[in-house]
Amino acid sequence: MKVDVIGLVLSGSCFLHCLLLPVALVAAPSLAVWLGETETSVHWLLFVVALLVSGWALLTGLRRHGAWLVVAVGAVGLVVMGVAAAHLFGASMEVALTLTGASIVALAHLVNLRLTLGAARAVDGEGCQR
Repeated sequence: MKVDVIGLVLSGSCFLHCLLLPVALVAAPSLAVWLGETETSVHWLLFVVALLVSGWALLTGLRRHGAWLVVAVGAVGLVVMGVAAAHLFGASMEVALTLTGASIVALAHLVNLRLTLGAARAVDGEGCQR
């Protein structure tokens, strides 16, 4: 459950990164060269972190609630993020694809968290009718 929260924070970080980086590049021309050179490696690093955290959270949740669809939705989001990092549709599509992928992954984490909490309540007896 805590890993889903970490996954949500990472998805939000992707949003902030994608939306604020162009502003930072314009506002700080002296940093633009350095940031531009490290951008691709940073994206791959963030993608690997997202892959590990999301994979762990979603698969742990799957064991608790058994909803494969949540894992499939998260996997689709991660694939979209990977496509963005690889620039398969060009650098111009990177931000749109990353935001789309991060949104899909965040949705999967929200549903996973909800289902995991529901499964925990059912095990504790709170979900049972008396």
